[in-house]
Amino acid sequence: MKRSRKIVLAAHCLLNTNAKVDGLSTEKACAKKLIYHLIEHDYGIIQLPCVEMDMCGISRWGQVKDQLDHPHFRDRCEELLRPVVYQVEDYLSNGYQVAAVIGVDGSPTCGVGRTCRGEWSGEIGERYHTMEKARTCRMSGESGVMMDVLREMLKNRNITIPFRAVDEEDSDHFLLNI
Repeated sequence: MKRSRKIVLAAHCLLNTNAKVDGLSTEKACAKKLIYHLIEHDYGIIQLPCVEMDMCGISRWGQVKDQLDHPHFRDRCEELLRPVVYQVEDYLSNGYQVAAVIGVDGSPTCGVGRTCRGEWSGEIGERYHTMEKARTCRMSGESGVMMDVLREMLKNRNITIPFRAVDEEDSDHFLLNI
């Protein structure tokens, strides 16, 4: 059987945009342009887990890294990522190329080069100063929580894989880099 022996790890929502916070998806089902590009270039795709969906469900509100960066959330990321890391280790030891981890910039969990930070917490409503809190939200030049955990897990196993980011508003930029 012919195999390309090329694999990427992709953020869950790139293959299933239904998992995104309501209102954030720029696609109906998946990031077609990116996924088709990977398929056309013979990459196998390992779908990363969506820890936000796992922990908070589909009806969740948008969150920032500051809300999710706590021990239990990090532990859950590690628990969900462990089987993926084992697969990566097995693929690599059998001569496969794991070409990239593909995250989604802006995400509090899957951002690679940008994530959202801010003092976003508490109740929602005028009397709870929601708009003042929303004004503290900003993009920060760092990874999301799950990407931090994955990077650390791979480093602990002496595995080096480039992390790439999809900017969903400019997906063409990404296609040039893989």
